Amino acid sequence: MKEDTAAAAKYLSGLINGYTDGIRVSDGKANIAVLFVAFMMGPILASYEKFPRFLPLPVALTPFLVVYFCLLVCLVPRYPKSGKNNFVIQRNARPQDFVYVDDPVADLEQLRLRCAILSQILYWKTLFLRISFMVSLVSVVAVLILLYIFGFK
Repeated sequence: MKEDTAAAAKYLSGLINGYTDGIRVSDGKANIAVLFVAFMMGPILASYEKFPRFLPLPVALTPFLVVYFCLLVCLVPRYPKSGKNNFVIQRNARPQDFVYVDDPVADLEQLRLRCAILSQILYWKTLFLRISFMVSLVSVVAVLILLYIFGFK
C-alpha cells in the first residue's frame, strides 16, 4: 500500500509540475499577445480613412476589444474556492494555518485536488488564448480584404 501511494504521489507531482509550467507558458503567451495586438491596432487606426463608409470606428475596434478582454481574463490570477483548507491565501496568515499531517492517503487526496484545480485553470487559460488568437487572425484577414477592396485606390 505504501509503495502504491508513493508511486501515485510521484505521478501526481509530475502532473502538477506540468500544469504549473503550462500555466506559466500561457501567461507568457498572453503577455506577448497583448503587445502584438497593440501593434496591430495602430496601423488599422492609421488607415481608417480608407475604410468604407459603412464601417464605423466602434465596429472596426470591436475585435480588438474582444481580444483584449480574452487576454486579460487569461492573465487574471485564479484562487480556487475548493481546497481552501490546505491552500491558504490570507493577508494575515499565521504559522498555525499551515499544519502538516503525516497521512499519505490525505496527501494523495490533496495532490489529486491540486491536479484538478490546476487542470481547470489551464483549461480556461487555453480556451481564452485560443479565442483571442482566432479573433485577432480573422480580424486581420478581414481588414486586409477590406483594404484590398476599398483602400488601395
